[in-house]
Amino acid sequence: MTARAGPTLLALSPSALADRPEATLRDLGATLEPDAVSVLGPSRDPQAFARARRAFDAPVVHPPLESGRGPLSTLALDTADETLGVSVAPDSRALRATPETVADELAASTPCVLVCDDVTTSVRPTALETTLEHADALASALPRDRVTTVLTGSEPAGYDELWHLASETGTVRAVDHDPFVACRSTNEDAVSVRLRGVGPVEGYGESTGVALVTLGGDGVERIETYDVTDFGLEAVSGIGPKTAARLADLGVRTRMELLETPTETLADLPGVGRGRARTLHQHARVLETGEPRRLTDESLPGENWSTPPLCLDIETDGLSPTIIWQVGVYDPATDEYRAFVERTDPSDPGSVLEAFCDWLLGIHPDRALLTWNGWRFDYRHLGAFIAKHVPYYADEWEAIPKFDLYLWAVGDDNAMLPGRTNALADVASALGYEDAGTGLDGARTAAAYQQFVRTGEALEWDRHEAYCEDDCRALWHVYERLRDGPRADSTASNTASDRSSEPSVESTDVPASGSSGRRRGPTSGDARNANERSEQTEQTGLGDF
Repeated sequence: MTARAGPTLLALSPSALADRPEATLRDLGATLEPDAVSVLGPSRDPQAFARARRAFDAPVVHPPLESGRGPLSTLALDTADETLGVSVAPDSRALRATPETVADELAASTPCVLVCDDVTTSVRPTALETTLEHADALASALPRDRVTTVLTGSEPAGYDELWHLASETGTVRAVDHDPFVACRSTNEDAVSVRLRGVGPVEGYGESTGVALVTLGGDGVERIETYDVTDFGLEAVSGIGPKTAARLADLGVRTRMELLETPTETLADLPGVGRGRARTLHQHARVLETGEPRRLTDESLPGENWSTPPLCLDIETDGLSPTIIWQVGVYDPATDEYRAFVERTDPSDPGSVLEAFCDWLLGIHPDRALLTWNGWRFDYRHLGAFIAKHVPYYADEWEAIPKFDLYLWAVGDDNAMLPGRTNALADVASALGYEDAGTGLDGARTAAAYQQFVRTGEALEWDRHEAYCEDDCRALWHVYERLRDGPRADSTASNTASDRSSEPSVESTDVPASGSSGRRRGPTSGDARNANERSEQTEQTGLGDF
């Protein structure tokens, strides 16, 4: 797995556990390797708790079942270096019962994190305001001299706001909507609560979403979201609930059992056929071995060139950026990395672009560029910003050969990847890449720069540069693994045309968007013209921004 800054807590709802084979849950645990598991409330579900205890090797807690053990219980997260404790409250009533005891326990804990699943927000449409439920209980029980992070399953993963409450009454004094603001109490008479959601995200798979919480410093470092269908048998492309149920009738509940099932048997399933059966075997083998598989004889972008392409990644202040504040480039030929970063004047979007173009066109005028999903973000915004802010380089920029490894592998069906999603970090991690453990993602870097623009407070520049460098090096790691991976089997009919000739396994079984790990990208031809066909503006890592 990707290197993480601290211990992890897996939060999942009872519905994510319902009716899932134990093999799927074990695969979830083996893949994400949580240090502890929380089965979300606020309702009691002893059956879900029992299923989780059977499936996961890590300690499991279900907050509603913690009543009777005192106002708080401690969930131990064992790491290689130490044991950290996360406080768990069965509900807000426990906070009201003995507020002094709760405050003392939280004040002495590191990190200062409380799990309480009935804490939530509500909207009053007539007053056009949002209120914090049980704010009085939080104000009376949480320590005043530090920020307490409250994890709640009643808010979706991605919710992150800092509430400042009057310590005596719980009246809301202020709400900071910047999720990455420096967490400080307003004054000694206020209680500051950083409320972070770990519940299912609305949309596809909303009842089966899971959140992986990484602890760091004095709170939560980051929260990653997955879907239960990214694990177990349903992680295989083309297998949804209906086909999984049909396979279960055959005694097939794991990917290894799928691989042991003859192709002829799979081909007899409704809507499968021999071509799809071979594809199921291929993808199951990719997931089991962690080895990518090239499905066609198409060369990798720039694979036959004399000099490898330069790996490129950019950082912006959001999905609709006003500035490209960092451009990172890794040269595989020399193993050198170069960063162009705007640290002083965020009102000048041209200086970084000018420095980047000076370097690229002055030193590497004949090199191609390589990105991951770049036609949907990096190339699109670089082209627009260069044309606007350094127009004297626009023609030269457009003439540079540009490749997109994501588009080649996923969009054009040239390869199967072992990641549980097609995000670069997931794919690179599945292929053995160990990152620097910065704890950052695209959303965090964007929000951090937004705060720098507003306040002038400097970022941890080295950390943010290391994150961008990680993406560039991870991209080349994936490229090398694909280049050196098993080639298409010429004896098997596994070309894109052969696969498309068969009916879809899950034509009535899986929503059109598919899971996050199996979405198709745009179809490409000439790499330099692919951006003309892509209408989305999407950057891997900024999806939750």
